[in-house]
Amino acid sequence: MGFFMKFVFLCDANYLKGDLVSFVNNFPTNHELVTMTAEEFLQTKGFLEGTFAILAERSTWQKNFSLFRYFGLLPVLEVLPLGVVSRSRRIEPLKGRSSVRGSEVYFNPSASPEELFMAIDKFISAPPFGFVYSRGSAKA
Repeated sequence: MGFFMKFVFLCDANYLKGDLVSFVNNFPTNHELVTMTAEEFLQTKGFLEGTFAILAERSTWQKNFSLFRYFGLLPVLEVLPLGVVSRSRRIEPLKGRSSVRGSEVYFNPSASPEELFMAIDKFISAPPFGFVYSRGSAKA
């Protein structure tokens, strides 16, 4: 039938409202979704053991990526597949990931439970490849 997977939803509390609450509530119950703020990630410097992938709320990622880099957390982010939770596929690339801009996996927070189930299933069967972030201070 498939495996039980653990996902971390990286989302700051001030963004966790409206359709992002629906995203959490509609997440397939055959998997686990743990919500974590950027601040919690910066403090723990890692994710729960057994985490399969990170689902990052776009604004949280954009706002905090330089902090993740500054505090040496990029190696932690590199070993897990990343999905982006965003209302739209914006033009500007995710910070630190401009070279893979066309191949990001997006999840629509207002997707129905059925759509979300299928999207997560597809993500698990073909997760995005690992990614190595630039250690420079450039914005790209």
